[in-house]
Amino acid sequence: MKRQIIAISILLAAGMTILSGCGASNTDTKETYEIGEAGTWTDGTYTETAKGKNGSFDVTVVIENGTISSVTVGDNKETPDRGGIAIDQLPGQIVEEQSYEADVVSGATVTSNGIKDAVARCLEKASQ
Repeated sequence: MKRQIIAISILLAAGMTILSGCGASNTDTKETYEIGEAGTWTDGTYTETAKGKNGSFDVTVVIENGTISSVTVGDNKETPDRGGIAIDQLPGQIVEEQSYEADVVSGATVTSNGIKDAVARCLEKASQ
């Protein structure tokens, strides 16, 4: 009897674990942007605020000849060994790919997504 109770408990725990992964995903709340194609963006300097792990910071996108020529991140409080890596790597990837949809930096998802969102909003402005 005791073995049956233990077996049932284990099965219930396993079932609960499996079902806990069946909830709604974060993709349901993914932001949508109205951004034109690279090469069509209006030249200028655009700045938006990003939400990082340790607070907000400015992200500036410069558009020249309709394309992204630079992405810079302003003063921030992100940890150098996590968010700092995203701040160092992601702007260059965005310029190279001419898209805010560059891959997030592992271990710095919040900072990466903050930068990408701010760049997307800058590109929306440049698309109007």
